[in-house]
Amino acid sequence: MRQLVLTVLLGWSLLTFWLLGRGITVNMIFSVIYAIILIFIWGEILPLAIVISLSFSSAYALYGFLFYFNLPLWVILLAALIIYSYLFTFFEQKSSILGMERLVYLALFGLIITETFLFLSYFLISPVNRSLIIALVVYAIIGFVTTVIKGAEHNKFYTYAISAAFLILICLITASWGSIF
Repeated sequence: MRQLVLTVLLGWSLLTFWLLGRGITVNMIFSVIYAIILIFIWGEILPLAIVISLSFSSAYALYGFLFYFNLPLWVILLAALIIYSYLFTFFEQKSSILGMERLVYLALFGLIITETFLFLSYFLISPVNRSLIIALVVYAIIGFVTTVIKGAEHNKFYTYAISAAFLILICLITASWGSIF
């Protein structure tokens, strides 16, 4: 069931990516990448890659719906909360986080992502840059989950945080400010 939901989410994101039209070459490259992610989903390998790629593509699709179809922001935020809560639940199950703290981290993760969506909606940067920022925030949160909560010895949280902050800074510096697309 979980694989089917992730496949539908991946297909919805890919279809939206094609409908928003970034060019045939870019669409073909993303189609190949999504085919690889589909193999990861059905093989149940690399949950980190699955969650980060689905977070990028879902954010791009949601921002596309916000701008192209002029959906209200609260609908987009509600959809983001549902989608990202499901993605985090998938990662929690793959990471074997159990107990009552699971619900607390799920609520915290959903709130952080929803607030990030709301914060980024005030800036006139392209949906690709916004989606990259959302994916990097998800990367930092997953780094927190794998290092602090699970207590991984080989990784430290500051490596995830510094990497995500540096890449977000580069994304903001290289963004085309003032044009939506």
